[in-house]
Amino acid sequence: MKSKTAFLFLVILYLISFSYYKNYRSFLQGGGDAWGYYAYLPAAFTYHDLDNLQSTISKRATYNPSSVRKTENGYLQIEEAHAFHQHTIIKYTYGVALLNVPFFFLADVFCKVSQLYAADAYTLPYNLLIGMGTLFYTLLGWWLIWKIIRRYFSDAIAAIVLITIGLGTNLYFFSVLNLGMSHPYLFALYALCLYATDTFYRTLKLKYAALIGFSCGMITIIRPNEMIVLLFPLLWNVFSWNTFKDRIKFIFSHTPKFLFAAIIFIVCLLPQLIYWKLLSGQFIFYSYTNETFDFLHPHLKNGLLGFANGWLSYTPIMFFAVAGLFLLPKYFKQSALASYLFLPVFIYIIYSWWCWQYINGFGSRPMIDTYPIWTFPFAAFLVFIQKRFYVKILSFIIMAFFVFLNLFQTWQFSEGWIWTEDSNWAYYKTIFLKTSSTYEAHVTYDCGETQPDTNNLKKTGILKTLLFDDTITTQPNNWIRIDGRNAVEVRNGYSPSIHLTVGATGVAPQDYIKISCWAYCPELEYDHYKQAILVAEFKHNNKSIRWRSVRLQTKIGNNSHKILEIGKTHQWQKIWFFVKVPHRFKEKTDELNVFVWNMSSTPILIDELQVEWWKKK
Repeated sequence: MKSKTAFLFLVILYLISFSYYKNYRSFLQGGGDAWGYYAYLPAAFTYHDLDNLQSTISKRATYNPSSVRKTENGYLQIEEAHAFHQHTIIKYTYGVALLNVPFFFLADVFCKVSQLYAADAYTLPYNLLIGMGTLFYTLLGWWLIWKIIRRYFSDAIAAIVLITIGLGTNLYFFSVLNLGMSHPYLFALYALCLYATDTFYRTLKLKYAALIGFSCGMITIIRPNEMIVLLFPLLWNVFSWNTFKDRIKFIFSHTPKFLFAAIIFIVCLLPQLIYWKLLSGQFIFYSYTNETFDFLHPHLKNGLLGFANGWLSYTPIMFFAVAGLFLLPKYFKQSALASYLFLPVFIYIIYSWWCWQYINGFGSRPMIDTYPIWTFPFAAFLVFIQKRFYVKILSFIIMAFFVFLNLFQTWQFSEGWIWTEDSNWAYYKTIFLKTSSTYEAHVTYDCGETQPDTNNLKKTGILKTLLFDDTITTQPNNWIRIDGRNAVEVRNGYSPSIHLTVGATGVAPQDYIKISCWAYCPELEYDHYKQAILVAEFKHNNKSIRWRSVRLQTKIGNNSHKILEIGKTHQWQKIWFFVKVPHRFKEKTDELNVFVWNMSSTPILIDELQVEWWKKK
């Protein structure tokens, strides 16, 4: 069978990729979402400190000290959990940890029996087994999808669905490279929900009702906003007013089975509610504190099509599934109504989140949860093009390219050439299908503006330079001199700025301004978002009309030009970038301000802040 071969191919390629990227070595040690989902296990079974996490956090600090803070009274704090009265409450819910229990205990038993590794919940066996758990649930999800797709579509279409969505979407990235996140687990749970739902209505067996309750309950407890998944068991195969009335009658005639599913659903929620009650005194506790939804201002366009983790921008193969949505009533009416109700609400909710681009990933990761739902419109599209020869050939060529692109960009991500959470269209174009990066590309990532080819420009002159010769600092002279001149130290604020007006310079729209300075770091700043930036701000009528900035520390000694390189200490480097003059920048009183802004207490030394004027030849 073609689809069986496709599934086995998918399994083998995922296993090879998992081994190739080797991200399973230490991903639990650094903190982040993966650690937050996992933390219940070491806290409950290794350190027995679910109430305050102090031993669990302390052990993590031995592997990654910078990820843990200590208060004045010696209390350990982390980003993934919040102090509440005398307790520390894990920010994330327990669902992923529950699914990882078998893999945790396999690692724990191996460490204790072999004594090759410390049984401290952080050594290699724990990372490896939890990583394999992530991969296992992805493949389980695909097995369930394979079974249900083959019930309604041809074997060939089932095979194409497995390969294209399995290798052409960011699910691949979160299964083999960025391990431990909730999305592969949710992908499997959605697949289980759909499989159990379809099988229940075929057989009316109680065990499938139980699986519906379990899958929907676990989805809800992992991400409560996804409780709307209940639409699928309730509206499966409902596609008209008559079938809706039949469904109501069916529910009443099989009430015990639906009640049993509801009980299983509630049982899945209870451990979390008890945990919150014991630690906070409340059965419902909002553990995300100040992180909220803004339903009045959803970021739908950027969330779906933007280049800061936009869904379709980094998973373009799903354009075919979007097209297939319109074909569902004809080719797969079983899921049509539920999909039409679920997907708009789901998309609206996830892109109303304050952090709508969902950092820490490749593309829009919440959409991964719903890929089992999208397999049906994707299959419907394949049915539609079956007898349209030229459309089919063109579609398959594009699909093949998108699969290649997803695999290639995953590799680019692993090498550090792309980092999508705050990327932009200019950088995407610059690095597209490149196997290495350049200084100009790195600058484009920061400022969002394509750097010009200087062969097509000519330098008109230097508008102004700040040398800081009269600056007095507290640092040793051998730290603050370049070419015999003093430098200025900047921390928690701004450097002296260069202020220019159009009337004084003659700069015209569409000209280029080159901003540069020399920079030196006496110590490292690890937070990518707090690193010092070199800024050019254009103002028209006292309003900012263009702001461009470039991180400084990441450029110092970064010969490979990887996006997240921290940079080097104790060396000077010249950092520069070009900005095109805005078309509104033409009044004599319009202003250009150039300065360095350091958002952290980690010092950076600046010299020769300079503004140059360039024009097209």
